[in-house]
This record gives sequence, C-alpha cells and structure tokens, in this order.
Amino acid sequence: INVPRILIQTEQATKWAPFIECHKSPNCIILEFSDYNMKRTPTDDMSDSYVLLPVMTQTPSRLSMGEPKIAKIIQYRSIDMVFFGLITKRRTFLTKAADAYREAHPNRTVHIDHNNQPISLAAAYAEAKVCLILHSYRSTSGGEYHRLSEFAPFGCVPVVENFADTIGIPIYERCGGVIFTNLTQMMAAAEDVIAKIDQGLYNNCSKAVTNWWKAGIQWEKILPAVFGVEEVSLF
Repeated sequence: INVPRILIQTEQATKWAPFIECHKSPNCIILEFSDYNMKRTPTDDMSDSYVLLPVMTQTPSRLSMGEPKIAKIIQYRSIDMVFFGLITKRRTFLTKAADAYREAHPNRTVHIDHNNQPISLAAAYAEAKVCLILHSYRSTSGGEYHRLSEFAPFGCVPVVENFADTIGIPIYERCGGVIFTNLTQMMAAAEDVIAKIDQGLYNNCSKAVTNWWKAGIQWEKILPAVFGVEEVSLF
C-alpha cells in the first residue's frame, strides 16, 4: 500500500481504512479539521498520528473572486434563505421546509439546490439574508467549515446546525455571527433572523462581521507562532 506523508481529512463521514494505514506508518500524519472526528478514532493511540488544524476553513475560498468590494446592505437583499449542497435524504427537510415557507410568503425567495457553479453561488450569496447549513447524514457531525468560509464573507447571516466540535464555537458565534441550532428549530431560527433583518436590526453589526470573515486565517503568521519558527511568506 502506498502511504502518503500527509493525509488530509476533509469529510464529515469518515472512512477509517486509509487513516488506520497512515497511523501504522512512521512517516505519515493525518491533518484533521475536526476535534470531534479526532475523538472518534477507532484506537486509543491513533490520535498520536493527528495534527489538528482548521484545513476546511478556506482562505481565500473558491468564491473570493465573486465577493463584492462592498457588500449590499443586508436589509435590502432579495433572497431570504439559501442552501447549496448535495440534497441527501436528510436534507430533504430543507426542500420541504422551503416549500412551506414560499407558500406562507409568496413574495419571498428561497434557494435550496444542489448547485456547484461558482458564478451562480456567488451571485446568490451576495443577495442572501440567511445562509443555511444542515449536515448531510447525521445530527452529530464535525463542522462544515468549507461552507462557512465560502458564504460568510458575502455578509449573509449563517444559521447552522450544531457542530459536534468544541474548539472555536464561541468565536464563530461572537465574531462570525453564527446562529447555531438543531434541525427541528432551523427554519424557526432562520425566520427569526429574517424578521430582525427586515427591521434593520442587523445593519449596524453586519459590516463588522463580514470584515471578520474576509480577514480570514493568516496562516503565514499563525503557523510560525504555533511551531516556533521564523515567519516566512507563503506566496
């Protein structure tokens, strides 16, 4: 078996076989984004092969080129809610909830779709008031940070199913404006945020939150500080 030097863990649903092989090798480490995933390792000593870094928080993201220089005032955006991702059986909850929302609010717009086209994603996020995240397969899951890092710089309010991770959650709430909730309360939480946005209650804080996300993770400063080496440019 060809074992890599670095194995990057990118999934919420983990297939353990390649990670076990990496652990057996003295020359392989696992770069893990989720402390919840790391706690689920099948053997007690396997965490010795892990390095925990938020590799799924992408800076810059693939949508960075589509981010507006000045985000549209959130109160005047045309889309109430968006979610883009694979519509698994569990996520059909969102499609049904969106249909009910449109029926109750016929003049409102909601996008729930499996769309992976960067141009259309960026256009929708720039007009969205609320951006949703719902886990693919189970409620107890590592965070979907790749979605957060894609849409949050556009200025929508993230309404997110609870992450099983523990590291950084208060920071995402306080600095990133994330509203964490469970599946059954997700639409109620989103509707509550939309009502506050329509009243102008998010206008004052929206810019600061958006700028926090746009600043991203400064890897060239963080990594030298963590590992105690001289700061170098990565570009």
